[in-house]
Amino acid sequence: MTGNIRLLIVSLAVLALHAPLMAHHSVAVNYDTSREVTVTGVLTEIVWINPHSRFRVDVTSDDGSVDEWLIEMASHNAMVRIGFTTDVFMVGDEVTITGSPARRDAKAINLRWVVLEDGRELSPTGRTR
Repeated sequence: MTGNIRLLIVSLAVLALHAPLMAHHSVAVNYDTSREVTVTGVLTEIVWINPHSRFRVDVTSDDGSVDEWLIEMASHNAMVRIGFTTDVFMVGDEVTITGSPARRDAKAINLRWVVLEDGRELSPTGRTR
């Protein structure tokens, strides 16, 4: 009988550890990774959370109208490991964002590059251009 209980406990543990992996999705599901867009605007919100950190950026178009863009990134932990610390970005900073456009929401981007006001470039992949 104890062998069956042990088997049950191990089976439940494997299922519990596997469940978060099943919930994750590819970037390509929500974003068109074959295309790239660039916007420049002012940071209005910075949210460092898991599973995806995000920025909100107000982008002023040529006619003077302002559109809010959602910029999605990797998890907070992953972003910090590659240099995206909470003191690098401040609400009110102007940034230039380049990334993959969303498939469904016309004003959303999955971040590939950000250029800060001081000219520094950061990428969530840790790569340089």
